[in-house]
Amino acid sequence: MTNIGQLNLELKNWHILRGDTQYGPYDYEVMIKMVQCNEIQDYNYVWAPHLETWQMLGECADFSKDRLALLIRENQALRDEFSKREANRKDVLSPVMGHNGSTFFDGDCKSISQNGALILINTPLLLPDDQIVVHFCASSTFPEGFKVLAQVVRKNFTKQRLNTKSALQYAVRFLQVQADGLKQIKTLF
Repeated sequence: MTNIGQLNLELKNWHILRGDTQYGPYDYEVMIKMVQCNEIQDYNYVWAPHLETWQMLGECADFSKDRLALLIRENQALRDEFSKREANRKDVLSPVMGHNGSTFFDGDCKSISQNGALILINTPLLLPDDQIVVHFCASSTFPEGFKVLAQVVRKNFTKQRLNTKSALQYAVRFLQVQADGLKQIKTLF
């Protein structure tokens, strides 16, 4: 008997819906690559024959964090499709504020590395590839405030009703970090 995990790996008919246009079919391995390259996001709709209806990628069990972690452990071919982090990440809690050139926001940094961070920002309006200036406020984590120029890499999915002040988690890649900020980040590791 084939378990559902094995069955889904063999499916060759994954489809993506963007606006009114449907793309596919794609192999599951290709879908994994698209997730890793940020070509599809948690809020894009996907469908495969084993699904009853179109689902947001962020709600689809086949792409859950637990499922992907299992694949990394158990499937050598798929393991190679996953990007490796270039720097260790540290859980922190530090207040931030910033802007994208037109909208100001505040929030909290949840985790950080020398290359980027996961930030809870009080706006749902940022998009992948947007450049933002983030000011890490002076706190117990960072005794001196510092600024970074960052690029939004990923916007995490949420089911909550959004308004212009709804907080979302954003993964950001640092493009430039003030020298004293980089020193403070390095002291965390």
